[in-house]
Amino acid sequence: MISVSCCIPGGSFMPEGEGAIPMSPYERLVNGCEVIKNLGYDTAEATVGLVLGLTEEETAHLAEERKAGRFSLEVCNSFIPGDYPVVTDEEGTKKLYAYADRAFARMHALGVKILVFGSGKARSIPENIPYAEGEAKIDAFLAHCNDLCETYGMTLVIEPLNRRETNWVRTVRDGAKVVRRVNLPHIRLLADGFHMACEEEGPEAMAENKDILIHTHLACAPDRVYPGKTDGKYETAFLKTLHDMDYQGIVTVECGFTDFAGEAKLAAEFIRGTLKTLA
Repeated sequence: MISVSCCIPGGSFMPEGEGAIPMSPYERLVNGCEVIKNLGYDTAEATVGLVLGLTEEETAHLAEERKAGRFSLEVCNSFIPGDYPVVTDEEGTKKLYAYADRAFARMHALGVKILVFGSGKARSIPENIPYAEGEAKIDAFLAHCNDLCETYGMTLVIEPLNRRETNWVRTVRDGAKVVRRVNLPHIRLLADGFHMACEEEGPEAMAENKDILIHTHLACAPDRVYPGKTDGKYETAFLKTLHDMDYQGIVTVECGFTDFAGEAKLAAEFIRGTLKTLA
């Protein structure tokens, strides 16, 4: 069964009259998860930065809430900030790995199972570095993340982006090649319908790699609006491919919103309605 999720937006998303109230990371995370569930989603997805913004006391409280079944967060994205480049010198690598260690521990405390390696700026290979050398550094970082996944019972998924965001892994097929080359048990693949459409990659790329595809994102290209706002042809083909390949993971709405509550509700209705017609 396909689950439907939505990313907690970066800005205000509360009902009218509350939007001007500044929210702490804790408030944004807790309220965001609640609002998203009330809009008809199965779960929510948050950024790593939002979760790392919690205090130790807030983290401990949410960990207890999770154990009691009152809080759930399965997926986090935007793993590495741009100021922690993966292709860097020895000192930079030490800082990057220490950051990853801290991030994984915090995700584990909240029960996160899937961590998304998008992070286009952080993973881009500088022009003055030979591509093979840069790729070797990324491979080494993936091996480190695989060890952390083994420790914490998690999976890291590589997110193919598009040429405007990175020069490393820009299609699902590119990402699949990396996953198969490094051959690490906790490194798997994500497919994002927005990036795929930008790169003119058809949904069949997902079916070709269904054995390693465990997470998906969806938005309408080229403006990254909510699924269903435009003609919906690519998004429908995307969902049909997932249905036909018996995908059992999550489809997360990841887009910009001008009216979060209204548009997120329409996105959920579009995805669920499309899947229902395919059943």
